[in-house]
Amino acid sequence: MAKDFLWITKTEENVRFYSASAPKSNLSLHFASAIDGTTKKEICLFVRYLRKEFFFPVRCNVYFCNQEKFHSSKGGYCYGIFYSNDECDRRIYPQVYIPVNIDIYSVYYSLCHELTHYFQWYFLDDKKKSDRSLEVQASKYATHILEDYCNFYCKKPDETCKCCCGK
Repeated sequence: MAKDFLWITKTEENVRFYSASAPKSNLSLHFASAIDGTTKKEICLFVRYLRKEFFFPVRCNVYFCNQEKFHSSKGGYCYGIFYSNDECDRRIYPQVYIPVNIDIYSVYYSLCHELTHYFQWYFLDDKKKSDRSLEVQASKYATHILEDYCNFYCKKPDETCKCCCGK
């Protein structure tokens, strides 16, 4: 991936440099009890790839919800939500909410999209850029990460992974 990539690649140098950002780092996964074991396993395999490739300097709680979509605060629906800890005094760490009653590729895409917002927040890009440019960047990075995952890490390409299909 490009050198100017917003996500922090997991190198020894980056881990040393960013490790003092917070008392806890990485992703903490939380699944709704109604989510089946197969879906949890697939998501955990993908998150294992993310943790291997990228460093998350401030703990991010990721909640997988037994839904198809969420009501957006701006009207309409969305397929993922990111809340920084700046938005609520009671929240210690940022949070991401992802619905799982959609195809697994869309779950992965939504997770990468929302985690890009996490890095935008971490690097204060969310204060410097317009909402539209933040969304475009999040979509672009989600696509790049999924292409990388599908091209190099996906062991069983099938109909659940749109990037791998037909290749």
